Amino acid sequence: MSRLTVDEIQSRIAAVTNQDENTANLSSEDYSLRLKYINMAQKEWAETYDWQVLYTEYNTLTSVSTGNASIAMPDNYRKLASFPKITFDGVTTGLFTEVRPEEDSQYGSTDRRVWVLGAPDTGYVLRVFGTDLISGASIKIPYYRTPTSLVTTTDIPTIPNADYLVERTKAYIWEDREDARYLTAKRDAEKILETMLEFEQVPNQASDWDRVKSVNETRYKFRLGRD
Repeated sequence: MSRLTVDEIQSRIAAVTNQDENTANLSSEDYSLRLKYINMAQKEWAETYDWQVLYTEYNTLTSVSTGNASIAMPDNYRKLASFPKITFDGVTTGLFTEVRPEEDSQYGSTDRRVWVLGAPDTGYVLRVFGTDLISGASIKIPYYRTPTSLVTTTDIPTIPNADYLVERTKAYIWEDREDARYLTAKRDAEKILETMLEFEQVPNQASDWDRVKSVNETRYKFRLGRD
């Protein structure tokens, strides 16, 4: 997998589209436009799959004792990755299921669950139901984040294989120029994406996720043959 800076990505793009790999010869307008394309390509990649490199955890504490805690999620929140884990009484830790607010009437008052409310423009909030939370209750929220936008020449994209950004940006440039070569570049980008997806889904030899797991295993840590 390639680990490239923004300037190296720009250089590889320019080497093909301008026959000149020296990014110093690009106008500031061209460099800025191509950076926009690179960020667009990174966003496309991020929304294709729940990539492991975008998995992260948000750890926080409640500031006051409350029945229905509302937790402001980080700005880079995209979606929950698993059950939020909350030590609601200072001792007991529970896993809380995400439910849709419009379907909440199906659940009892003591069913431990969370809602996710909000939108990209207003931000997201996680609301906790089913138990009172003491002040200082520990909360761990696994989630998938959006990748950080690339700004400087030395920034390194989150994507495991930056060659995808090179090919996808070439496709953007040539499509804008009505150059038929954009189809080839787009296909090359799609091939790289397929390879990344395969790499993501095929476990390594030390992995424990190379089989379909039961609900008991994924939710309650039950291990077949051990419990």
